[in-house]
Amino acid sequence: MTLPRPQRLFHSSPPGSLLKSADRGATAPAQDASEVSGVAYLSLVRSCPCLCCGMEPSEAAHVRMASAAHGKASGLQKKPHDKWALPLCAGCHRNEKHAQHNQGEANFWCAIDISPLNVCEALWAKRDDLVAMRAVIFSTISQRGK
Repeated sequence: MTLPRPQRLFHSSPPGSLLKSADRGATAPAQDASEVSGVAYLSLVRSCPCLCCGMEPSEAAHVRMASAAHGKASGLQKKPHDKWALPLCAGCHRNEKHAQHNQGEANFWCAIDISPLNVCEALWAKRDDLVAMRAVIFSTISQRGK
């Protein structure tokens, strides 16, 4: 008994016709509402004074530390959600010797006596009101070292 030879199947379409064309499906991916509001929120965070020295303007420094108490996970090379951003000036964030990026996140926040995740949650709760967000920052600065 001989087995039938496998037959090659050919598609009836001409070569290349099954590829996606450049004009079909060329629409940009839609941004979800959290990304759009995240951009606006980071702009508000940058409008607040630096938590370390009080200088303005500031940058949005993302807190990467994990905390089960705050329901925050951490991952290697993953930028945290914008909810976990705090205002730091360029010097305190990146440039100076005592900056957050130069001494490690936990050491930096411990040295200035601030619980960063508590401040993040307080800022996020006031995210629609810049005056209230600035009040959270000034209150946090005034409570340092007490």
